[in-house]
Amino acid sequence: MAPSVVFASARIRFGISHYLYLDNHADPLSRSPVGTTVLRFGRNTGRCEQQQGDQQQAGGAQVEPRVRLAAISAEPIDVGSVIEAVGDPNAGGTGVFVGHVRAQDGGRDVSGLAYEAHPSAADVLAQVIESVLTEPVIAAAAVHRTGQLIVGDVAVVVAVSSAHRADALSVCTALIDTIKTQVPIWKRQAFDDGETEWVGL
Repeated sequence: MAPSVVFASARIRFGISHYLYLDNHADPLSRSPVGTTVLRFGRNTGRCEQQQGDQQQAGGAQVEPRVRLAAISAEPIDVGSVIEAVGDPNAGGTGVFVGHVRAQDGGRDVSGLAYEAHPSAADVLAQVIESVLTEPVIAAAAVHRTGQLIVGDVAVVVAVSSAHRADALSVCTALIDTIKTQVPIWKRQAFDDGETEWVGL
């Protein structure tokens, strides 16, 4: 178990981003790549299963069953699988946020960046998802990248489903805002001029 640590706010700025309002469909989830930490939550039991690469461990932690997926991934994020994770026959729509690495930050050209996460990041992410849920929300999920990324890569995906779009989109907004300030993930950004900077320390 990870040690108890007090974290400073992690301010993570994402580039191109967009909301999608989608009709709900399907059901998930594909096998996680090596280097990925995933907390999956059963739709009915609230039982938590943690998967580290190819190894999976089931725990007895009781969690909000509407939290369908909380993951820190060293591999590219499959946006579709995050959307599918919140699929439900009773959901009329899904609010989705996709954050990309952008080409400029503060007027400076970005050549790439690297994300690092504390070992507790997946657990904290799950807690953050649960903290922003409102009564109308049917399900929510979030996946954040770690490792080296280039301009245009997907850095984070958040999905929230509800019977109506207003609830899905408002909770989606609250979720990404809270992830940026509370989940212990740090970014080392590299610029074309050769300088680098850490964000979120």
